[in-house]
Formats: sequence, structure tokens, C-alpha cells
Amino acid sequence: MEHLRAIRTQQGLSLRTLAEKSGVHFVSLAKMEAGRLDPRLSSVQRVAMALGVSVSELIGEQPITKGGKSHGTHQTKGRVVRGVSRRG
Repeated sequence: MEHLRAIRTQQGLSLRTLAEKSGVHFVSLAKMEAGRLDPRLSSVQRVAMALGVSVSELIGEQPITKGGKSHGTHQTKGRVVRGVSRRG
């Protein structure tokens, strides 16, 4: 979870304090912060609620937009750029 450590430390909470507030074991929280645990949605929701943030904020979710490099177009300095495919 991309933003867990930043949000927790910004709020001045230790892992143990967040564990008490969220009901998620502090070892699990440490593993989440290190990216070594893929938590259940229910755990993510409890941690987000304890921190007073949305699940999206906690996991660092990016808004969904149309286009992009994977779709063959992306925006560069206000212009839409279309990729060129090269066949050999």
C-alpha cells in the first residue's frame, strides 16, 4: 500500500497505535508498508477508517482516464500524441 507509511507518520502514529485503532496486527501493518503482504479488502478498509482517509488515498490509486501510452495515445505538454507502430 503505497501511502500507508506516509499517512501514518504524518499523523504521528506508531505501528502499534495504528494496530490498536484499526484492529489489524502491527506485524501485518509493517508487512503492508514494506509491500510484503497483499492484505484483504476488509483490512485495508479498517486501516483507512482508523487513519480517516479513503481506501483510494491509502493505496495511492490513480484516477482512470481514457487514452494513455497503453492505448496508443498520451498527452504531452497539452498535445495529444499518437504512437507510431513500426512493422519490420
